[in-house]
Amino acid sequence: MRSIPEFKIGPIPLLSAIRFARDPLRFLRLGFDKCGDTFRIRLFREFIVTRDPAFFRHVLQQHHKNFKKGNSVKMLRPVLGNGLVISDGDFWLRQRRLVQPAFHRERLLELFITMGELTAAFIEELEQFRGKAAIDVDAKMMGITSDIALKTLFGNMNTEDKEQIYRQVSRTQTYLVTRVRKPYRLPLMAVNGEDRRFKSDLAYFNSLVYDFIRKRRLSGETPNDLLQLLLDSIDEETGEQMNDEQIRDEAITMFAAGHETSATGLSWLLWELSAQPEIVARIRKESEIFDTVPGFEQLIQMPYTRQVVEEGLRLYPPAWTMTRESTVDQEIEGYGIPKGSSVFMSIFELHRNPNLWENPTAFDPENFQAETVKNRAKFNYLPFGAGPRICIGQQFALMEMQLVLAALVKRFDFVREPGSSVGMHPQIVLKSTNGIKLYTR
Repeated sequence: MRSIPEFKIGPIPLLSAIRFARDPLRFLRLGFDKCGDTFRIRLFREFIVTRDPAFFRHVLQQHHKNFKKGNSVKMLRPVLGNGLVISDGDFWLRQRRLVQPAFHRERLLELFITMGELTAAFIEELEQFRGKAAIDVDAKMMGITSDIALKTLFGNMNTEDKEQIYRQVSRTQTYLVTRVRKPYRLPLMAVNGEDRRFKSDLAYFNSLVYDFIRKRRLSGETPNDLLQLLLDSIDEETGEQMNDEQIRDEAITMFAAGHETSATGLSWLLWELSAQPEIVARIRKESEIFDTVPGFEQLIQMPYTRQVVEEGLRLYPPAWTMTRESTVDQEIEGYGIPKGSSVFMSIFELHRNPNLWENPTAFDPENFQAETVKNRAKFNYLPFGAGPRICIGQQFALMEMQLVLAALVKRFDFVREPGSSVGMHPQIVLKSTNGIKLYTR
């Protein structure tokens, strides 16, 4: 049995943890450059780190029952409760069955109408910034995807609550990532107000969601949104329905997982396209078939725009990593994986692995031309995961990103400040270091 090479920065493990916390992507790239596609590293505990697609296949599909969600995911439990992202085992399977109908094709077609209406209004609002100061693209994309997520989940919501939620999401992500990557700051967070603010934010969000659930149950109304679907879902095997706590957990999971990933992906796409006039021209050519936003049938007739979205998710996967813990002693690709081992799978590095992709750091939508996709190994590209736990909202996200991107590119040019650059700062999703600022022309 092969031994897994160890990546060591120096004799003091704490130094590795600090360097990882400061710049995770650079740190991991150094490890892969030195050790190959799989290595082990001691941070505050030991991880097996990999970008080998065979590991992804083994962990996520072939032997998924021999793994459970890692401790890093459990940090989200105070926010996501026991929703689909967190739960395991029989409870997860039951919840997956209950939630799955929300993303059937017929329901997506209904939700697409809402997406289009909100996107059309967003495009008109963006006109006020044309030819003026650079806009914060991250904030604008977060705004439209949040509006879509909240509208499709809960129906109407007042502006004050929306703005409060936007602020909370950003603060909460920073708080949770800090707790995981910098555990030495935990005592400070307990006294400097960060813990207290997190609890206050969470209490507000919980109160808001439970109030929506209570009012909907009392109203007797059955609008066409995802909250109503959660309320109406029945387990065919037991005849049981979700209680309010389970509905809360799944609703917040849908919102958290369903808007920031799309917003982040769109922000990176607009940054790339601001330097890719030929690609923009091809998207615009496809966009001639609609006026302001594409209809569902028109979206299907825009394969190149879909390729652009897929390539954006390759180079800048919002869900940039995933971790699983081995529940048994096992072997992967000749390496012994003891029970309790944490396997850190870098989707970011998988998508840029020079052993799998030609010109891996170049933005090239031809990577997703139909024949190329057909001939590519399945586990080389996993922006939504794989296996039984593949992201339940995959088609919703792809549809949303393609619609919003096509509408934006048809109406606007997005222009960089000459000489500007943007760094990557991975948190729970792959954020930018200091935001993405672009001019609209």
